[in-house]
Amino acid sequence: MQGVVVALKPTGNGSSARVGTNTDDVRRRNLSTVLTLVHRHRALTRAELTRHTGLSRSTTKDLVEQLVAGGLVEESPAASPSQVGRPSPVVRPGHKVLAAAVTPEVDAVTVGLVGMGGAVLRVLRCATDRAPTPEDTVAIVAEALAEIRRTLSDAQSITAVGVAVPGLVHSRQSAVQLAPNLDWHDAEIGPMLSAATELPVYAANDANAGAIAEHLFGNHHSAEHLIYVNGGPSGIGAGFVVAGGLLEGLAGYAGELGHTFVGGTGECHCGSIGCLETEVTHAPLARLLSQLDDESSGPTEQSSAEPDRDERQVLSGQTRALAIALGNAINMLNPGLIVLGGFLRVFPRYAADALRAELARHSMTAPRQLVRIVPATLGADTLMIGAAELAFAPVLADPGRN
Repeated sequence: MQGVVVALKPTGNGSSARVGTNTDDVRRRNLSTVLTLVHRHRALTRAELTRHTGLSRSTTKDLVEQLVAGGLVEESPAASPSQVGRPSPVVRPGHKVLAAAVTPEVDAVTVGLVGMGGAVLRVLRCATDRAPTPEDTVAIVAEALAEIRRTLSDAQSITAVGVAVPGLVHSRQSAVQLAPNLDWHDAEIGPMLSAATELPVYAANDANAGAIAEHLFGNHHSAEHLIYVNGGPSGIGAGFVVAGGLLEGLAGYAGELGHTFVGGTGECHCGSIGCLETEVTHAPLARLLSQLDDESSGPTEQSSAEPDRDERQVLSGQTRALAIALGNAINMLNPGLIVLGGFLRVFPRYAADALRAELARHSMTAPRQLVRIVPATLGADTLMIGAAELAFAPVLADPGRN
């Protein structure tokens, strides 16, 4: 099964939108441009689409009408006119073409239903009493999707499945070469899931999927040079966005920051010693993460509670290890933004000053001074949205085939 390369930069000017070898190709490119803009911005007026693409108003109108007919976008009147004359209709992602998102972890398989525009509609977390095998994962996903499909209207359909796996994923083949914490070896998860669900399946490393989500839909400015670092029960991974594009490497294996040496002595599932993910772990920070999630839901009596003595000690040691890995990444890639997701969100909240101080010891001054370190803004939905983006990529590239 072929994987999908996710283009992070939508076409943004008229000349690029109109390049093609024939009329059909030009129209396909223009449809892709318009749909991608609506998907990424979540709402644009028809006039704004005309300005973004450089196309004529009549061409934009025609393209939007075709996308509406295909259920990919919806049009509605502008809320209130802000200029003389008829207000331009607002174009938003439609709710008929959906994607399934899957994230296997050491203690659960999570299956989500996601709409265009990064709208997470439903999430089913299926707990497991051990790390799920590829076969377990396929069975769980097939059952969950059958349940989800029963809730859809006749007009709705799932276009594909995106899978975010904590491990080395050969993106072109949607196959997992190694997921050490899951104990997966050479697992052809894409073909297996496709056979069970009768849907196209596209797999990628979970942190790469998270980087896509935070880059496209996160509440960040100046995110063209971004490192997303995800921390979960299955370990730590990173996704690199360089000049607006995802850095995948030759086979999609780039970004294994969790398996860089940070000076520890713990044995890692990957076979090495002293990896970042042996020194920075979820369990000791679980209470702080839960408290952080409670805060995001609204103020509570415990919202201002600080780490206790044991948690401060854990944070201190883990911050030093995290800073070594991030410092190396800063020196090598010169990012403008580092986004910490999963349980790593506790560090900007509870150890920001310590992290900065440790980074000063492990990175060069000039690139470090350009970096902002922030928590992921999509919360628990980051990987769901990123996995769904893999599934939506063929639709965005060729909307007319939907």
